[in-house]
Amino acid sequence: MHDLRHIRATTLLLTGVPVHVPAARLGHADPAITLRVYAHVTRSAEVAGVNVFARVMDEAA
Repeated sequence: MHDLRHIRATTLLLTGVPVHVPAARLGHADPAITLRVYAHVTRSAEVAGVNVFARVMDEAA
């Protein structure tokens, strides 16, 4: 069951759902808790976002 909890939170964060939504679903009183636990997910999403932007800029040039 605990793994399903992590899968759910990870999936929500990777699909761009605002952090306060999975935080509430997980029962975290503060979204900062969720961000600390799932920092690796948000970092990978940031890298993916940068890569998408760079590709779009390259195509526009």
